[in-house]
Amino acid sequence: MDDLTAIGDLLAGETPVTWVFAGDSIVQAARWTAGARGYAELFSERVRYECGRSMDAVINTGVSGWRGADLAAHLDHAVLRHAPDVTVIGVGTNDAKDLSVTEFRAVITPVLDRVREAGSRVVLQTPVPGAVAAIPAYAEAIRELAAERGAALVDHHARWQEADSRWYGDPVHPNAEGHRVMAGTLIDALGVPGRPIASDS
Repeated sequence: MDDLTAIGDLLAGETPVTWVFAGDSIVQAARWTAGARGYAELFSERVRYECGRSMDAVINTGVSGWRGADLAAHLDHAVLRHAPDVTVIGVGTNDAKDLSVTEFRAVITPVLDRVREAGSRVVLQTPVPGAVAAIPAYAEAIRELAAERGAALVDHHARWQEADSRWYGDPVHPNAEGHRVMAGTLIDALGVPGRPIASDS
């Protein structure tokens, strides 16, 4: 069973689910939201309150500046100790500054294997477009990796082809409005029920 189908079954069931979000400053929702909720928090609100899954746990271990290698080095503490049912990974923006796609895949593939071996389903996210020239190639590599490994895919990069400056806090990081867009993309991709997330755009 692929991860997207399995996540749908988890959402339809009554057993509480542990969701772990791991990755970089965009996952963390550091600084550029000006104190507003990041997309992981908006996801938590949808799942735990609006969907009535109050005993689900949504844990965010994102760290500003992290790359795939940081996630690999700290995987036990950032992810595995929480025994997640679903792990939502968001890295690539920092890697794309100076790491080839081939090198990135060599780093992140063992991470996926370890997460899977621990019993977690995997959600891979493409980075939003930004000032880093290699990001489109990274987005395509992440799409390919999700297809190869049966991971669920959240394609923020494709959604943000229509982006404007109102979604950005700086040329790389989403602001509060951008995080609302990201939350909506995540919720739609995973098939979480409920109303659309409000957007100012």
